[in-house]
Amino acid sequence: MVDALASGKRPEGQGHKQDAFVRSTFRLAEWANSNLRSVLVGGAGIAIIVVGVMYYRNFQASVRDQAATELATLRLTATGPELLIPDLEAYIQRFAGVPAADEGRLLLARTYLDNSQPIEAERVANEISAAPDEPIGLAARALRAAALESSGDAEAALAAYESIGETARFPFQRREALASAARIHASLGRMAEAELIYAAIAEEAAEEDPVEASVYRLRLGEVKARLSRGSG
Repeated sequence: MVDALASGKRPEGQGHKQDAFVRSTFRLAEWANSNLRSVLVGGAGIAIIVVGVMYYRNFQASVRDQAATELATLRLTATGPELLIPDLEAYIQRFAGVPAADEGRLLLARTYLDNSQPIEAERVANEISAAPDEPIGLAARALRAAALESSGDAEAALAAYESIGETARFPFQRREALASAARIHASLGRMAEAELIYAAIAEEAAEEDPVEASVYRLRLGEVKARLSRGSG
């Protein structure tokens, strides 16, 4: 107060603040009155946008629910690949932009593979858009590798399994992929490579899951037996 008076400035008390607030309110009211049409039009535009966004979100949620329900129905009512395959193809076309469509593609790829159609299985697996480290994306990569192996392209399948073995999120996923890679090495007569892989994943698995480790040790024993027969 003393400093303000000494400097020649008017002290800004409560009354002064109230006066400023009243003046600001009157100015806002005058602007709104002179621009009434713009205010009304702008408010209506905002309301339309809000309603549109809400409608779109509700619509998308409804489509997702419908897609999930129809896919569950297809799983439960499937009687054989000759009927399931065309139904899944139609489902994917109808819900192409919905996340559940990737689940449909995954099921379709699996059905093609089980029906001895590995080329079609690989095609559908490649169309899955889920991220590679997400569950559906990882399953798609594994299906693609299995389809390549089933079609006779062992080297491409080996590369696909090794890629999963290097990049999968969880250790057990990486071990499972590497076990498939070791199996392909063994089928191609590369026993030394298969032995190295099985030994490594068996040792790693022993720290997490003794049952899993015992499976890999069994396979390691089979590879060692084949190696010893080959050198004998």
